[in-house]
Amino acid sequence: MSQFYAVRYDPAALAALGDAVAYIEEHSGPGRAADWLSAMQAGIAKLETLPGAYPIMDEREGRAVHSKLVSSYRVFYFIDEPERIVYVIDIVHTARETKLAPYRGTS
Repeated sequence: MSQFYAVRYDPAALAALGDAVAYIEEHSGPGRAADWLSAMQAGIAKLETLPGAYPIMDEREGRAVHSKLVSSYRVFYFIDEPERIVYVIDIVHTARETKLAPYRGTS
């Protein structure tokens, strides 16, 4: 049995990555956007080991939503322990977060 977790991206997380890449490309150029995307993917890939090490930020659909800071972005995810899968559900720039409201994906 593998001790690693598979990492899967929700469509909302993929869209957030795409939006961020487009923004960085527009403001800093394609090279900077490609470097940023590589760094984000490497940071997210680290969730393959010990994803439970990062704090729980909220609960969504009965599951604990964890959060990991990668660069200036917060990666929200939940863990399916029996299947050993990490589901990345959203990626939000920290400038867009508010300390007054819970994670925006909650009801």
